[in-house]
Amino acid sequence: MARMTTKYEELERLAFAERAAACFSKDAKMATFTDGDIAPGVFLALRWGLGNDCVLVVKLDEYDQPVNYQQLVKVR
Repeated sequence: MARMTTKYEELERLAFAERAAACFSKDAKMATFTDGDIAPGVFLALRWGLGNDCVLVVKLDEYDQPVNYQQLVKVR
């Protein structure tokens, strides 16, 4: 199944990944991040990568494909 997206949606996803990375940078033990309640249509970020310096963003619905934003987390 092909995934349709818009420039606005991708910019929204990237802004979310950057907010998550900022939170992950502040707390080395934090592994997940979301802006609100866990519900369909909400973005969820997971700390990712061998050095825990990446952010994997998923949208909680059945059609979204995960996007891995590499080396966004500043490791202390």
